[in-house]
Amino acid sequence: MSFNNIPGQTKTKRILKDSIKKNRISHAYLFTGNNGLGKSEMAEEFAQAIFCENNVADGCGECLSCKKFAHGNHPDFHKITVEDDHKNILIEQIRELQKEISYKPYESDYKVYIIDEAEKMTMQAKNSLLKTLEEPPEYAIIILTNENKNELIPTIISRCQEVKLHNQPIEVVKDYLIEKKDFKPGDANLYATLSRGKYKKAVKLAFKNDFIENRNKVIELFANINSKDNFEIFNSADELVKLNDSEFPLFELILSYFRDILVMQRNGNNGLINFDFDNLIKKASENYSTEKLYELIKLINNYRDYYSRNVKKELLFPSLLLKIRNKKEL
Repeated sequence: MSFNNIPGQTKTKRILKDSIKKNRISHAYLFTGNNGLGKSEMAEEFAQAIFCENNVADGCGECLSCKKFAHGNHPDFHKITVEDDHKNILIEQIRELQKEISYKPYESDYKVYIIDEAEKMTMQAKNSLLKTLEEPPEYAIIILTNENKNELIPTIISRCQEVKLHNQPIEVVKDYLIEKKDFKPGDANLYATLSRGKYKKAVKLAFKNDFIENRNKVIELFANINSKDNFEIFNSADELVKLNDSEFPLFELILSYFRDILVMQRNGNNGLINFDFDNLIKKASENYSTEKLYELIKLINNYRDYYSRNVKKELLFPSLLLKIRNKKEL
């Protein structure tokens, strides 16, 4: 493992490497950034670099420590995640951390703990962790990963050094997919564009069963929505519910389609996310005013929020499709 396994993030990597070189490693970190950027992976690379016996501010992959880390049996590294059959990180898991952290490192100068998706800690777990963050042992490093730091309590945030990960340029993700994942250039370009600079998301989409087929159906549905009668609308809505419940990025795709129409009106083909549907998007751009597009994008965002809050899911998509159809200008 090495920082080189994560595409881009040059500034973030430099900050982490410098902290190791200068021996200025903090006791607590908060890795933030959009899901799909590799926050957990970056935290693990940082941990391995700290443990590495060759003092290269990165994982060398050759020393005994790096080999143990790669095989998942380094005695001074621990990762806490949501356990199977649970939705949250429980206070019992934090108490186990507190018990284990009291023992000095076995092999390294440090013990490193990663709490992945820290926002999923219960409130009791967060309050319990706060006690450890206030007075950590001198050898302890606790790394939290979280998409939005505002989901954590302010007192936890204040005791952590924030490390931000950023969406990367499309070319960076594209090159990664070609070089590291053996993607063909055309496929790499498509998935890098659809992922909006998130390499993990690009890989996930590429290996998701029937993703391209379902994506094509969704875009064609919205491109031809004005021709759909009510019966077809309700049938389509049922399919959208199934897709959204299967972790298909449905709302993101719908928003990207209408966003592309705006882009087409302003810049032509330059900057389209769904560039392989440029003909459909161009045709659609002739049927919407800019004002109407902004209304639709706001409407779709509202419905995404309703859906996340389980507001009568079976009725949301029929309502959304009917409103979009009725707002179409011809």
